Amino acid sequence: MKFFRSKAAPQYDPDLTALTTDQADHLRELVRQHHAGIGVRATVTGQFVQRAEGTSNLYNLAEFCRRAEPGEWPQLVERHFRALAGADESTPQGQDDVLRCAYLRLIADDAIPAEMAPSFSYLRPVATGLMEALCLDLPDTVRTLDDRFVAEIGLERLRAAGRANLIADPVEFDVLEGPTEGSTLYAVTGGSMFTASKALVLEELARAVTGHELPRDGALFTAPSRDYLFFHPLAEPRVAGAVNDLASIALRVHSENPGPLSPRLYWWHQGTVTNLTRIDEAQRSFSVAPPAELMAILRRLKDS
Repeated sequence: MKFFRSKAAPQYDPDLTALTTDQADHLRELVRQHHAGIGVRATVTGQFVQRAEGTSNLYNLAEFCRRAEPGEWPQLVERHFRALAGADESTPQGQDDVLRCAYLRLIADDAIPAEMAPSFSYLRPVATGLMEALCLDLPDTVRTLDDRFVAEIGLERLRAAGRANLIADPVEFDVLEGPTEGSTLYAVTGGSMFTASKALVLEELARAVTGHELPRDGALFTAPSRDYLFFHPLAEPRVAGAVNDLASIALRVHSENPGPLSPRLYWWHQGTVTNLTRIDEAQRSFSVAPPAELMAILRRLKDS
């Protein structure tokens, strides 16, 4: 079922899609000037900044700049890179301290540049568009751990600690009535950088939010940006409305908020996540294509 076709869009930058081409070029020049001013050699291309200490992504910075006046951009650039520089200084040294601030985190599957991917071989694919990473929640930033750091502590120890910390991370939520057919949607928000990452512990999240276990048929969810997670347990007849409403929410929130993750709709079922969204770049269209097993569930629920 096709539910969205984008209209002709302004001339946005192909890499920093939150900005027009002129705005993106201006931001890249500000980044070059910042590094030149502190005596650091940096190459700025596309959405990445390459320096001796590694490569960082400009996507989130572009989102913050989009929301600010142009005169504020130099300060945003300085604050952004000061926080990145402070990550190394604030990283705890003891293993117990590291485990206390370790988190599992959802990241976009293109968040790590191809040239850096060999240093992050432990990352696990979740579904199309999403990867599972390990991060440290530091005072001023979130640091994604590379293979070398993970090896020092141990992958399974970090994953276990990261999962426990993610489950314990507090969130807020609202129960929404979907506009299409009045289906029940749960909107999860919070002040932490790991709100959308709660999709990695959806069973525990649903239990805390709804007071019930997830139904045997699972749940639909979308994690459009780091600050938002929306889900719908598959337990009521108005499920077609939930499909359309969640798909529409995913597109809107993904395009309007910092920390974008994925505009796709997913199905969680017995611990496995399946992508339901097809994106046709040539036609500039999105459609939902459930697998046969899910289609059977949707028909049964609709007829119940």
